Formats: sequence, C-alpha cells, structure tokens
Amino acid sequence: MNYIRYISQRYLFSKSGNNAINIIVKIASFGVLMVSAAFIIVLSGFSGIRTFNVNLIKMTDADIKITPKTGKSFILNKELIQLLKQDKAVQNFSKVIEEKVFINYNDKQKIAKIKGVDSNYYRVINLDSTLISGHLPKPNTIEMLMGVSLANDLSFMLSNNLEMIQLLVPKPGKGFITDPRKAFYEKYFMPVGIFQTTPEHDQTYLYTTLTAARQLLHYQPGQITAIEIKAMPNQITALQKRLQARFGKQLYIRNRQQLNKLLYKMLNTENLMVYFIFALILLLALFNIVGTIIMIIIDKKDNIHTLRVLGLDRSEIKKIFMIQGLGMTVLSGLVGLIFGLVLIAIQKFQPFLYIPQTDMPYPVEFHWSNVLYVLLTIIFMGTFATLIGISKIEK
Repeated sequence: MNYIRYISQRYLFSKSGNNAINIIVKIASFGVLMVSAAFIIVLSGFSGIRTFNVNLIKMTDADIKITPKTGKSFILNKELIQLLKQDKAVQNFSKVIEEKVFINYNDKQKIAKIKGVDSNYYRVINLDSTLISGHLPKPNTIEMLMGVSLANDLSFMLSNNLEMIQLLVPKPGKGFITDPRKAFYEKYFMPVGIFQTTPEHDQTYLYTTLTAARQLLHYQPGQITAIEIKAMPNQITALQKRLQARFGKQLYIRNRQQLNKLLYKMLNTENLMVYFIFALILLLALFNIVGTIIMIIIDKKDNIHTLRVLGLDRSEIKKIFMIQGLGMTVLSGLVGLIFGLVLIAIQKFQPFLYIPQTDMPYPVEFHWSNVLYVLLTIIFMGTFATLIGISKIEK
C-alpha cells in the first residue's frame, strides 16, 4: 500500500506536462478554497448574530418566569417565596405586575404594557445599563421608565419640568359599557428615565414601581402576575425542574428559551438553511473536481497503462486517483478554512465590517462545531465527487 500512497502523492504535488491540466487543477482548487472560506465565515456570522440576539433577550427576559395557568394574576404563595429564598440556585427574584394600558399624552394615544416591579427587579434584569437618559424609579413612587421608541411615538422628551402621563386600564367586569368615563381605572405617572433595548421591547414597555402598578389596577396586597428569577448560570434547568415538580400544577415555570420559542426556532431554522445552501454551493464547486480528475485520468492514460504492466489492478489504480482527488479537495478546503478563520479573527478583534448606518461591528463568533461541520462536509462531498471521477477509469 505504500507504493500506492507514494504514487498518489507524486501525482498530487507534481505538475503535469500539459499546462492546460495545471490551469484546470488550480481553478478547481481555488473554487473549493473560496467556498470553504465563505462557508466558515457565514456560519460564524450567524453564530455571532445568534449570540447577539440571545444577549439582547437577556436584557429584557429573566432566566425563569413564573406565571399563573388560570387567569392573569395570582396571590403570592408563602411556600413558593420561602423556597426561592432558601434555594442556593436562586441569585435573586422579583415580584411583577404586568398589564396592557392605554396611554393618553398631549392628544396622542398609544397602547402599551406597564410593568410594575419591586426593587429587586434591577438585580434580576440589568435594566439600568440600558438607560440613555434619566434614572430608575424610586420605590413607592409614581415614577416610570419609558422605551425610546415609545417616547418618540409620543413626542415625549425628559426635561427639568417633569411632565405627567395618563395611563388607563379597563375595569374588570361583564356586560355592556353604559358610561365610557366609568369603564377605566386611571392614574398619572411621571416618566423619569428612557431606556433602549430591542425595538419591539422599546415600543411596548413602561416600567414603574410595584406599588404604583397595584394602585392603577386595584390589585389586592400580595396579588401579582409573575415572579421573575435570576438563577446561577449552570443551575437554571435543575431549578426549573424543582419548581415544576412542586408548583407545576398551578403555575407555568418557563425558562428564557421557552419564553422566546419563536425567536429560537427562527435562529435555528436560519442556521440550518444557511448550512444546506452552502453545502449545495460546495457540492457544485466539487463538480469541478470531478471534471479535473477525469482530465487527469485522461492525461495519465499512458502512466495507467504502465502501472498495469507493472501488475497493478484496476482497484489499486482507482485508489491512487482516489487519494489524489480527495487530497486535492481536503487541502484546498483546509487552506480556505484557515483563510476564513483569519478573517473571522480580524473581524472579532480589529473589526472592518460594520452594520449599515451604525458604528456597531458585524458580530462573529468562533465555534469548533462550525469548523467540524465544514470539514466533515468537505470530506464527505469530496469523497463523493472523487468516486464519480475515478469511476471513468477503464477496466
């Protein structure tokens, strides 16, 4: 078998006497090189986008959220609170009241969501890092935070002369509304800060104190709509299972991924589609390898005859060209992979591509799994292409 490897290596690294064959080999190898480089770059780009989106979600959603299975709200369970205080996996938790509201400000109306939170909330969600002006609401006040998109829609700006904004919510009940003026609870709030997270979140949410939200909705003491939990990073799943086992019949216990099923599904689908598209492009590039191998076999026709005279059978000759074709493919793919990884490293540490109309570098993320996917795809498809090429060797 050593002579087969030796001959195939000579064919792989030595030039042909026919200059046209040398040009064809270079073109085919360059095609595989560029596609493999583009393959790893795009996969790393989508990994970066995924990480970027997940980090954005962390700015607005807790590790675990507890909500009622029936109705919009529930009365605080002392046993649940005690468990959360004692469980070492819980870093912090916050009681939350969330409801849709109608905003009325300077003859402008908007539907949004108000989120009343206690002082612990800003240890669960680092919302203060997203403030672009103002400060967090002080406890037991009517102060409020507003998303930047919502503020723009209302033409609201923070100033020294703090303005009040009217919020209204429908009163619970049945039957027809006979007097619209009595159909709503209303309360005035004072915006003291503007935050910027994701466009959808900024367009939707207002944050205030738990006390003010309870007063607006006329909730009873201890009545809330959710508990949001910040857990130890490596214990989120275990904590969720413990809570589910104890309180799963009455309450939903959902993690961040379950709260954003659609987004995660979209990210996974996009990544899969990109992989298949580039795998198809790589397959098309490898058809150049098929043609190249056939051309090499034709060029080496006299050499093949000599090898047969020396006693090599058809299977051994096919092995020679199999090693040569696969070696050509893998070497080109590895060079392209290294080239792509160098560009990824430059983009990560010395960015040269930016998201249009922003000063934010295009996110990229290196994962060994992406390298493995590209390598396995190149080897698998390279083997397939080479097998087609060597099938043309005559018996």
